[in-house]
Amino acid sequence: MIDLNCDVSVAAGYKSASQQARVISEAWYLKNAYCLACDSDEVKATKRNTPANDFVCPKCGHRYELKAFKRRPRKALNDGAYKTMMEGISAFRAPTLCLMERTVDWQIRSWSAIHSGFLVPNVIVKRKALSDSAQRKGYVGCTIRLDQIAPDAEISVIDKCVIVKVEDVRRRFQRFNGLGTEPIEQRGWTLLTLWIVRRLRKASFTLAEVYQHEAEFAKVYPANLHIRDKIRQQLQVLRDLGVLVFEERGTYRLLS
Repeated sequence: MIDLNCDVSVAAGYKSASQQARVISEAWYLKNAYCLACDSDEVKATKRNTPANDFVCPKCGHRYELKAFKRRPRKALNDGAYKTMMEGISAFRAPTLCLMERTVDWQIRSWSAIHSGFLVPNVIVKRKALSDSAQRKGYVGCTIRLDQIAPDAEISVIDKCVIVKVEDVRRRFQRFNGLGTEPIEQRGWTLLTLWIVRRLRKASFTLAEVYQHEAEFAKVYPANLHIRDKIRQQLQVLRDLGVLVFEERGTYRLLS
């Protein structure tokens, strides 16, 4: 059973507020988290300073990166080294992002997971290198554009202090597990299509309405000269994932 209250005593030996927050949140996660990608009821902590990876499932090896906030960001999330993130994406080792929001007295208000399969190059922004006067001069971080990721990616585990049923969380999460094994460019096309379809904000939509966003596809994939063919292909992929169905020629309906 998930305990919404954090044990602040685990940080008694730390003076820095940021260190205290890290220790408390990581201790809570290690005690309460379970794997979303399989049926394991536990996760294990990785070695300190493991790049873009705080926890791992001992059964299936799925990776998790924990981010804890008093108020979580909605549009963009600053993350670690750009090179490390891009290498992880290319090698199919990107972590699922666990966004944890807490109250001032350390009760967990929300915990949601951004599925690792949705982390593709076009949602990762390279930040400016730190100046020569900085302690970590030359370091190049990255920003994850949460507002450019389809809402399907985010699965609630705790919502406004209410714990979501484990079976519901895993069902929603595992629906997209197959994305993690798709070639990066193919997956990027699928997820860009899904993001644009969701932005239509319609339960049913037409192929013509998706074609109206052709310029957005071309901006991300300027070398592709057959945008409309790719759009139709990706709508078939989304159908196979169970995201939508074909109603009639040129018309589609979202399932959830």
